[in-house]
Amino acid sequence: MESVPVAEFVHLDGTTVTDRVIGIGGTNIVIQRGKYAVKIPRLSRITLIGDITPSIDQSRTPQEGDYDYHADLIRALNTEKDIYRRIGPHVGVTPCYNVSSTHPSVRMPLMEQDLQHYLADNRPNRKRQLGWLRRLADTLAHIHSRRVIVADVRPTNIVLDSDSNVKFVDFSESTLMPLDWDLEGTDALGYSILSDIGQLGAVMFQIVTGQTCRFHLEDANGDVAWPPRDSLPSTDNVWLGTAIEKCWTQGFRSAGDLARYLKHVNEDDSNETDPTFDQCAAVEKKPVF
Repeated sequence: MESVPVAEFVHLDGTTVTDRVIGIGGTNIVIQRGKYAVKIPRLSRITLIGDITPSIDQSRTPQEGDYDYHADLIRALNTEKDIYRRIGPHVGVTPCYNVSSTHPSVRMPLMEQDLQHYLADNRPNRKRQLGWLRRLADTLAHIHSRRVIVADVRPTNIVLDSDSNVKFVDFSESTLMPLDWDLEGTDALGYSILSDIGQLGAVMFQIVTGQTCRFHLEDANGDVAWPPRDSLPSTDNVWLGTAIEKCWTQGFRSAGDLARYLKHVNEDDSNETDPTFDQCAAVEKKPVF
C-alpha cells in the first residue's frame, strides 16, 4: 500500500500555517488574520503518513551551494512593498499597512471579494459600471504617473470594499521603473503602460457584458507580445465597445486618455462616442509591440 502524502503550508520558521488561507499565488499565499489579509512567502512541507521526517520541507534553510529560494520569496515581498510605497495612498489602491516594516509580508485590509467572483453572481447597472471604470482608469493613470507598470491587470486582482468600491490589489508581478522614465517603451520582460491598458480593456469588457475575457500577452514561446485582434471577442453592439476597442488596439496612448474619455460618457447613452475626445487625445505614436 502506497503512503499518502500530507501537505501543509509553513512559515519561514517552520511552524505550520494555521490561519485561513484565502489566496494562493505563485510565490506567496494570503492568509486571514482578523480584519486583515496578510501575504506571506509560499512554503510547503510534505510528509508521508506514518513517517516522522518530511519528504519535502521548504522552510529549511538552504544548504551551502543550494539555490536560495527563501531570498527570492522575501525579495519579492519587499519589492511589492517598495511598489506600494512608490504609489502612495490612493483611493483606488488597497493600502499596505506594514509598508515600513522589514518583515517579509504585506498586510492589507480584508476586502469583501474580488471582482471576478462578484461578477459571476451579480450584474451591476450601468451607473455602477461606469463609476467603477472611471475609478479604475483614474487609478491606473496615477500608478503609471508613479512609474509603475502593473503587468497583471485582471478581475481577480481588483477587489471590492464594504461600500462596493473597486480597488487594485496585488503588485507581485509589477515593475518599478526609474523615476525619470518617460512612460515610453517596456520593462525588461516586455510589459508597458499600453499592455496595462489592454488588460484593463478586458476587465471593462467583463464588467459591461458579464463575459469572461482574457488579454493574453504571451505568444507560443512564452514571450510578451501584443495579442492578435481575432483572439479577443467582438465589441460590436457592446456598450463602451469603442473605448474597449481603443484599449485593445493602442488607441489610447495613456490611462489618462482613457480616463478623460470615460468622463464624457453618460450611462444613459447607447453610444458612448465622445466628439471632443480627439481634442484631448495624445498625438499618435508608434506602437511599442
